Amino acid sequence: MKMQLQRPSRSDLLLVLVYWLLAVPIIVFSNQRTYGLERAVAGVLYTITLDSAAVYLLVFGFLPLVLRGRSPFILLSGLVLFVLIDAHFYWLGYRIVLGYQDFGWSPLVILSGVVRHTQSYGMLGILLAGKRYADVQRRLLQTQQAQTESELRNLKAQIDPHFLFNNLNVLRGLIQQDPAEANEYLGRFANLYRFLIRHKDDDFVPLADELRFVDEYVYLLRHRFGTAYDFQTELADNLAVEYLLVVPGTVQLLVENAIKHNAGDEDAPLLITIRATATELTVTHPRRPKRTAIDSLGTGLANLRERYRLLVGQEIRVSDTAATFAVAVPLVAATRNRPVAPAKTHPEPIV
Repeated sequence: MKMQLQRPSRSDLLLVLVYWLLAVPIIVFSNQRTYGLERAVAGVLYTITLDSAAVYLLVFGFLPLVLRGRSPFILLSGLVLFVLIDAHFYWLGYRIVLGYQDFGWSPLVILSGVVRHTQSYGMLGILLAGKRYADVQRRLLQTQQAQTESELRNLKAQIDPHFLFNNLNVLRGLIQQDPAEANEYLGRFANLYRFLIRHKDDDFVPLADELRFVDEYVYLLRHRFGTAYDFQTELADNLAVEYLLVVPGTVQLLVENAIKHNAGDEDAPLLITIRATATELTVTHPRRPKRTAIDSLGTGLANLRERYRLLVGQEIRVSDTAATFAVAVPLVAATRNRPVAPAKTHPEPIV
């Protein structure tokens, strides 16, 4: 078994120093009456050396091997060898320093040395091992947080409002046919992208803002598809939408997904219903697959699922039947005395 001793950190050394500063006066006071001050001080110095060495080997040598999952038989054999050698050093050292009388080596003497020295360094070992465990947990948490933040940045970077090009084509047609309507369309289009830019780094937005964003998005869709798609919003009674949070662009993505995969008809519009309660938001629509297969990798819904998993720790619910398709996402309650500031609703200059 090859043991690679880790180096203690400054905080580890500080903990050991504080421990001995507190323990030394107690040990000296209890031993000076029996052995005299000079031998008591010598015994304390030997205790500091032996106990610190034992704890160092256990915490920075054996403990990392245990955490790495090394062979239990090899670890047990090494530990037995360690305590036997440790017991010999314990009795031999104090025999010299404190002037113990000669004694014969025997299993009982060795066992007594193991027990007494374990009692001597046990508290320091527990404190240092506990601190090391806390340090490992803290680093693990930091690593997980950094990984989560990295995953979220990657997921946000995947959100590409590809309807940009379609809407620019609509805008070009309006400019030629109806300049006044084109101006209104451009204002709504600007409001939509203003929302995206404003919240591009946010993990959550108020549901009130998200619904206003969807209103702008629906306005653009009506110019693209006419009355082929119909939209309905149903909110629970007395629902405080300014105190409920949702991942930005959630409803827009679900509405876009519905239109992408389902055919609309001006004579029989496809109804897309947006429902919100105090705990979840659901987008539901009838299944009406387009005749031409849509080339889709399913990254939009997978992206949304992963963002909710990372941010909320909950899964979104997908209900896919022969008649309907629905996606429900959890809503996060904001603190009522500190609501998230709503977005501005009045037009702003386009820069």
